[in-house]
Amino acid sequence: MFSQSARRFTPARMTLQSLRVPVGRRAFTSTPAIFNTPSPEKPSAYKEGMNQYRAFFSPFAKVFLGGVFVYQVLYWTWLSLEMDETKVAKNEEVAVLEKQAREMTQTQPKK
Repeated sequence: MFSQSARRFTPARMTLQSLRVPVGRRAFTSTPAIFNTPSPEKPSAYKEGMNQYRAFFSPFAKVFLGGVFVYQVLYWTWLSLEMDETKVAKNEEVAVLEKQAREMTQTQPKK
């Protein structure tokens, strides 16, 4: 007898569970909540256009920042090589001038 009544109520219980309302909704009212209603405004064309490119922003940023980094490394390397080259040229010029100065001081007659 009890098992027959339990079988009879089981489908009703299952239908109540299947009719559960999502957490964000109001269950027992006929009017929707004001804060849950979707805004009637459509997103602007600008936002819709930007949403299309949102997936490409992160890869673009990585490539752009990687390019800036590589440029800076190459620029710094080129600059240091150029400074070394000019330093060698200036040292050679100073050595030639020192040699000329020694020769001039040795050949001058002493008074």
